[in-house]
Amino acid sequence: MKKKLIAGIAASIMLASSAVGLAELPGPSIGNLNAAAATKQELKPFGKYKKTITYTIGKSTPGIPKLPKGSTYENNAYTKYLKQLLNIRNKDTFEAETGDSYNQKVSMAVASSDLPDIMSVDLNTLRELVANNEIQDLASVYKSSTTPYIKAMYNSYHGRALKEATFNGKLMAMPSTQNANVPTMLWIRQDWLDKLGLQAPKTIGQLQKVLQAFVDRDPGNNGKGNTIGLALSKSVGGEYGGLFVADSLFSTYNSYPRQWIKQNGKVVYGSTTNQTKQGLAKLASWYKKGLIDPQMAVRDSIESLIISGKAGAFFGPWWSGDYPINSALQKDPKADWKPYIISKTGNGSISAYTQDPDSEFYVVKKGYAHPEILPKIVSALSDRLVRKDKNYKPIVDFVQGGYDGGKPINVLVNFDNATAQMYKHLQATVDGKKDPKTLTLDDTTSYNAIKTYLKDPKNAPVNAKSSYWSRMLGAKLMATTKVKNVNSLYFGQTKSMQLKWSNLQKLEDEAFLQIVTGQKPVSYFNTFVRQWHQQGGTQITKEVSQAVK
Repeated sequence: MKKKLIAGIAASIMLASSAVGLAELPGPSIGNLNAAAATKQELKPFGKYKKTITYTIGKSTPGIPKLPKGSTYENNAYTKYLKQLLNIRNKDTFEAETGDSYNQKVSMAVASSDLPDIMSVDLNTLRELVANNEIQDLASVYKSSTTPYIKAMYNSYHGRALKEATFNGKLMAMPSTQNANVPTMLWIRQDWLDKLGLQAPKTIGQLQKVLQAFVDRDPGNNGKGNTIGLALSKSVGGEYGGLFVADSLFSTYNSYPRQWIKQNGKVVYGSTTNQTKQGLAKLASWYKKGLIDPQMAVRDSIESLIISGKAGAFFGPWWSGDYPINSALQKDPKADWKPYIISKTGNGSISAYTQDPDSEFYVVKKGYAHPEILPKIVSALSDRLVRKDKNYKPIVDFVQGGYDGGKPINVLVNFDNATAQMYKHLQATVDGKKDPKTLTLDDTTSYNAIKTYLKDPKNAPVNAKSSYWSRMLGAKLMATTKVKNVNSLYFGQTKSMQLKWSNLQKLEDEAFLQIVTGQKPVSYFNTFVRQWHQQGGTQITKEVSQAVK
């Protein structure tokens, strides 16, 4: 939902492949017209080309351009840094807003076999390009032109990050990774707990009692009947690390909605298990008791409940202090939100499903003479710039100016435990055990906010307060909570999914919402499961089972 708000931990990266003869080119490429094969020195991650190399890209842009006056996506602080360091420059074959607009441009390029030298694609498009032999094996240049630091990031996923990009032993793309973003936490109004003399809940049963007290005793002075216990999305579960979903509750029943998991040795769809039925039954009982937003089925802005001070609790990831709590503090600086872990027994140990380790895949056009440019760019932007050249003023000014979209390619690669690492670095710096000068640019910004908060927590500026709550409270729970990972098995799209998955998801969403809001009895879950199987679920389960063998 708001996953891309994580400002302090995302690092970029990407790579490319061994050179292929010009005769294999589907069409001419700027890079092939102006460059011979790289020398041994030029193949090194920071090896500078003797002659300027121009490469074409399909550029994914922010919805609203956020560039300094006079800058473009081809000419800005980042592209100038790469020109200075590596002697390369990009030529944008197309520029399109991230999302549908960009995907349409990619589809047109693939359909016409007129690919830029480098672009990002989704998993299905990657498979199509591999099948059509239109992109390069990147294994050689990944080895020669990627820094050890970048490789360590990929390795932290224990093989999962590169697996989807590997076909018959060949590395056909470099993925942007998605680092661990659970446990999802219960964010609760600490000032309401204190006002009512209540302890923070540790279990689902304790949480129910707290929510009942919030609704009955109105600690927020909203007026009788106007205080909401739990703010909940109409899509009640199955969004990894998402806001306002009840995955933390479902996991206490060993339920993992929307995930393909193993149960009793067989591949099953988590939304159809009896454990999920139990989780829905609990939510339905809370809704009936008035503990959950009575307008959840029709409410478009769940955030408004938090911002207005009408809700006392919600489930959200570690960065919830940045949003929506920051916005709530703007309205009421005295609102005091704190994160807690809800577990089955109250001991703080939880289970959680894993997400797809990859969000997108960067590919290199078959035959492009300098595929090593991809890992070199990634190494420059996500290693050297982050660690050695972090004080490079033009980019510091760009970042601090709130600008966006300057990187020619935005491969986001990070350590799987990046959030925990961030917390440990910040805590060590606060404790005087780490030199602040060794922090990254993003962590330096966070550290400065944290220092401001610690000087006067009660009267600290809103941004300092929300930054502290996210990075020192929420991130601490990320670093210290014992999590049993339940691996999701499949993230692709089978043949039957292409035709039937949209209708099955609609069936699921409607059934779950009807059960939770009391429009259907809990027993209707069995009807949903039967219909799900009849309308394609059985065949899709067979296809997924075959795919994960």
